[in-house]
Amino acid sequence: MRICVLQFSYEGPDRGRGELENGISRFEMASSQHTFERRFICEEKFKGKIDSVLREGFDFYINLLWSTTEDPVTGMQASHYFESLDVPSAGFCSRGRSRIKDSFYKHARQRGASCVPGMLQFPLSVKPSNGYISEPTENYVCHDERELRDALCQLDKQLSASGGRRINVGGPMASAELQDLIDQYSDHIVIQEFIDGDEYTVTVIELGDSAVALNPCVKMLSGKERFHTSGAGSDLKSCKELVNREDNPMLFQNLQHAALEAFEAGMFRGSHMGCEVNLRVNGKMGVFVTSANSQAMTFLQTGNDLQDLSIIESLPGGLPAAVNVFIANYCAHHDFRQKECIKVATAYDEVAPEYDDQGQTNSQDKQNFRHLLENYDFQGTVLDLACGTGFFGRLLTENGFRNAERAGSLIGFDLSPGMVNLCRKTGVYDQVDISGLQTCLLQYSRHGEVDHVVSFGALHFLSPEEFASFFVQCFIIANKSITVSVDEIPDSYNEHLHEKGLSYMHSTNHLGNMEAFGEPQGWKLVSRQRHYSWTSPTTGDDIYSTFFRFGRVDRGNVLISRAPEKN
Repeated sequence: MRICVLQFSYEGPDRGRGELENGISRFEMASSQHTFERRFICEEKFKGKIDSVLREGFDFYINLLWSTTEDPVTGMQASHYFESLDVPSAGFCSRGRSRIKDSFYKHARQRGASCVPGMLQFPLSVKPSNGYISEPTENYVCHDERELRDALCQLDKQLSASGGRRINVGGPMASAELQDLIDQYSDHIVIQEFIDGDEYTVTVIELGDSAVALNPCVKMLSGKERFHTSGAGSDLKSCKELVNREDNPMLFQNLQHAALEAFEAGMFRGSHMGCEVNLRVNGKMGVFVTSANSQAMTFLQTGNDLQDLSIIESLPGGLPAAVNVFIANYCAHHDFRQKECIKVATAYDEVAPEYDDQGQTNSQDKQNFRHLLENYDFQGTVLDLACGTGFFGRLLTENGFRNAERAGSLIGFDLSPGMVNLCRKTGVYDQVDISGLQTCLLQYSRHGEVDHVVSFGALHFLSPEEFASFFVQCFIIANKSITVSVDEIPDSYNEHLHEKGLSYMHSTNHLGNMEAFGEPQGWKLVSRQRHYSWTSPTTGDDIYSTFFRFGRVDRGNVLISRAPEKN
């Protein structure tokens, strides 16, 4: 894809871009699959500039128009205008950016989250709720009401100097009026209990209707930095180290749970990216969220530092997969390929009654599947994705899958209602539902655990972005193994489809994408074998497939949220 990355030029159309233009963008470092071009938007005539960028015909846009409601660059208006054009994009969302910092904490408390600091117990931390001056004041941590008054006076000067709202610090400061004071200033500042302890960050990636919290990192802070509450204004180059789950499994899990709650409370869903959550851990008080920033903040930086450490080390597929997940999220939420999927499903509905008979002469599925069943274990819960008429499930059952001492569950998903009906009639599946490869894994994971994921003869219908997102889901959700076939689709196959007016059946050879995805943390490539697979009855092309078998060797270090069912 040709992707446009939108950023602000803060000092006019021709100034202030040096570091950004000369530095390598995070996206260029993240993925060689796509072409990234940056376009800078300035304060003057931002509508015309954005319109001009859209006329260049990019395939996708990354919105890095970072802004707040008091941004002098009218960033909020520019970001809102861009979103109103409804083009394929991911990144900053004006809805979330228009909320002041204190709104995040209030919303979290309303949701019943216990992981945000309280407001009425000294010591208290004080900082502006908006703008770029979120750095602490000299008297950032206040131990009594006198220090609180001094901090408010200092913030009043900062707000005035920056053009922001002033706060009135006059009047009595009796202890009984502390709550009134907080209420009076709540629109302009954040006042909350100061949590003294170790600082952590957790990256949360939006994944379809769910979200995943990656491996937490601990920040190596100096004495002075320990008194900062992380935010957009904090040092983005603080040294980080990945947390080892085995050192403290309960803390590891609590950090991830708190981060997922912050993702929802911060209204980051719908950005199609995610967020980075900053937390403090106090041995007596537990885990607290101190701030949360859009994942897009990470990609605003240039250079090769460790801001992406958790994505690189713990997200299956790393940074390249993350970029593809962002794109796939947009496509899934906007039914980007719905018409094509309906046509593909209809085509399989029409051939469903003869599908098994055609397979007897046009495919080698029986031999290939038997080889897998003779060499690998599939006991437990098996998800057969794009199950078709249930041929794999029938062979699996014949191989002893239903023996009492080795009982398991077999769940099937397919896009074609006709195929699903035939699969149900086999009687060997516990459940068969209509769903595409893009959504079925997340759909089932809401209800139960998955031991094995299998999928044969269908991945070629996915786009490269959907393919990456699919395998991110597989490697996160599967507990034991993943077994798939990647069809080596020749160019002649698509050319023949186009000649016959069947372009909606366009297929992709994902062998290179599968190889580039690599071997994620906690997994091992057990086997890779290439076999003749099938001959298209429509085009006559012979298709070879590479069968991949991955086995889990260690439990994963990511936590997936259980998204609620859609009504």
